[in-house]
Amino acid sequence: MSQKEELPEGYEIPIHRSLVKPLYWMGVPRNLFIAEILFAVLGGIFMKTWTVLFVAVAAHYLFRHLGQQDPQFHQVFWQGKSHKSYYYR
Repeated sequence: MSQKEELPEGYEIPIHRSLVKPLYWMGVPRNLFIAEILFAVLGGIFMKTWTVLFVAVAAHYLFRHLGQQDPQFHQVFWQGKSHKSYYYR
């Protein structure tokens, strides 16, 4: 019973990890991290306040926590926004 099933040539191919693992920077999806930095810099310049920096850090830790729970949370959020409200009643 310890025989390995022989598969035909070309049936199995290796899959690179980057195709299935999301790209994270500092524990946050890359696009959200870039948006955080952009928001913090532009908000700091235009509003001339340090409060924007604290909001960006809080958002970073929130996104980091959500990313640890579900690596595709941002994709689920954006796809869920297009659903009609009567699906949630």
